[in-house]
Amino acid sequence: MYQQLLSFFPKNIHPLTLVSDPDRLLGGEQIMLELVQRGFQVIQEGDPVVLRHRVEEVRPFSQEHPVIIITSGALEDMPYDIYQPAYRLNLSLHQFFPNLSYPVLQTLNPNQIEKLASCQSPFEMLSRQKTINYLLREVFDVDRVTISQPFGLIAWLNDYHYRQSPLPELLRTSLVEQLKRYPIYLNWEINLLIRDVHAFVDFIQHQWQESVEQSLSSGTVEEPASGYHVSFYSNPKLQDLVPGLVRRGIIQPLEISEIKSYPNWAQPGISHVDVRVQRFAALLEDLVNHLVTMKSDTPIQTSWNNWCEFARDWAELCSYAAQTNLPILSTQKEAFQKLFYEVDPLFASWLKKNYTALGGQRLPRPHHVHHVPHYLAYLRNLGQIKQVVLLVLDGLSLTDWQVIKSVWTKRHTNWEMKTVNLLAQVPTITSISRYALISGLRPADFATDLAHCASEARAWELFWSREGIAESACKLLPLNYDRQIDQQPEMHDPRVNFWCLIDDTPDKFTHNATLGAADQQSSLRLWLDPSHDQNALPLEKLIDSFLDRGYSVFIASDHGHVEATGFGQPSEGLLAQTRGKRARIYMDELAALQVQKTFADTILWKNDGLLPDQMTALMPTGRNAFALSGEIVVTHGGISLDEVIVPLIQISKASL
Repeated sequence: MYQQLLSFFPKNIHPLTLVSDPDRLLGGEQIMLELVQRGFQVIQEGDPVVLRHRVEEVRPFSQEHPVIIITSGALEDMPYDIYQPAYRLNLSLHQFFPNLSYPVLQTLNPNQIEKLASCQSPFEMLSRQKTINYLLREVFDVDRVTISQPFGLIAWLNDYHYRQSPLPELLRTSLVEQLKRYPIYLNWEINLLIRDVHAFVDFIQHQWQESVEQSLSSGTVEEPASGYHVSFYSNPKLQDLVPGLVRRGIIQPLEISEIKSYPNWAQPGISHVDVRVQRFAALLEDLVNHLVTMKSDTPIQTSWNNWCEFARDWAELCSYAAQTNLPILSTQKEAFQKLFYEVDPLFASWLKKNYTALGGQRLPRPHHVHHVPHYLAYLRNLGQIKQVVLLVLDGLSLTDWQVIKSVWTKRHTNWEMKTVNLLAQVPTITSISRYALISGLRPADFATDLAHCASEARAWELFWSREGIAESACKLLPLNYDRQIDQQPEMHDPRVNFWCLIDDTPDKFTHNATLGAADQQSSLRLWLDPSHDQNALPLEKLIDSFLDRGYSVFIASDHGHVEATGFGQPSEGLLAQTRGKRARIYMDELAALQVQKTFADTILWKNDGLLPDQMTALMPTGRNAFALSGEIVVTHGGISLDEVIVPLIQISKASL
């Protein structure tokens, strides 16, 4: 299917191609990347005003700079001056998968459709249920024989949650029904274990802890007398899973002070030292191996999901490294520092190749911060949410979220927190990336004159007004915990259903961290400590309040941050629009090139399909900064993994 689909888009033939793609066949990462590599500029806009603006921006159409306009509706509904000169295509799942049930196929997301395209197609027409079984087997790697036993189901769940490719509800329901037919699963909450990774982690950790504690109390390593769901001690196949469950963080090793004999298979899940040290070592080894694999691939072969997996483990590793009381070996510190120098150029190379393509993929899963409002509107149109709170934690990195989540998970046991990763706007500075996040616009749509943009509050109202929401129902509010202002009455305004709340606490920790990343992380942990005067409890109570009133709460970040070392400051007078430590913006490329002559260890970033054509960003490579030579700063603006990949979190309350 992949090559057949690409054959509709030959290079340098059609100046304008108009595509009706209701099933999002062009939404997969690889197909979009290939189209960009072929020189196409892809436009997808549901709002007719924004669409008109984008189209006029890329005129005149030419074979050298071809344009693809994608719509989910009928081609005839497009404006005539676009419809008439275009090469027109209608795409449908029916064309490529004629032997599979169309309604079932429609539940898959674009990346799952891409995986389906690589599978052997059935030779005969399949019914609805047979299509479901086929997709479970081919796309989600469900072996019905293997998962009929706990070891097989746990192994599959471990891989399933790591891949972060959620089963559509239709397929999940069918799988749960099939598993419930096995007597061994009658008391298992199968649906919850599939739907919620935290429930799966809690379940496995609880079973492991009870097994180990039972063996301690009995004095022998044997299967506890009470009926466990997961019988580690009697099943060699379950025992084989323990190292993998520990490496993925599903099992946290138990600290056991008593020295006794444990079988070899149990050793990974038991520690006689600080479990953080053991986890740090495992993460470090895994990331070194992961990096070796990604180095052997090209930037095109390495997928966004590969980097999301790497970034997730990298954030956890960095959270341990920043703990000053963690006894890390000198050899481990050296290996960790070496990772820094290897990760940054590899990620930068990948980002240059893939950033533009991912910037165009906003539904059904967002990939970029400016997709967030569109994603919320999409969920609203599906009827999944009604009232929304978008809480922007300015400067929240994945490492920060790793620390916050670990505390909130224990403090709010009824909160369910689902996280996906997004790309921040490059350059990763607040004035551009946060505005893109709130407005739902590319910088090309607003950043030609940063000094005269509409306010963020107005940008939030304008986005929802384009969705048919009255401006009185939308409000943006900066949170002011440190000014003794009671904002509660304002936030209980019954007219407002679409809130955007700005909390710049993480960004303050970043810019006030004069002693480096450890200083920033220390401030974050103090903020999470209820005994500290300025703490996170007011924010947590606010989230709880909105959840209790039926709002859907999302937390987003506009950028992360890094610890960097100064290598000098340019003196370009008034030529730079902004003068950040990790990025300087110019509206004259020649001015940027002139500065680059003096600062050779920099990256020139422009023409990425999101920034205005005349805008150029100059950013230091690696972990350097435009600061006094040798000065240590914690800042943002560049294209490191820590600055660019940021979390989007949905918080809901578990039904009791």
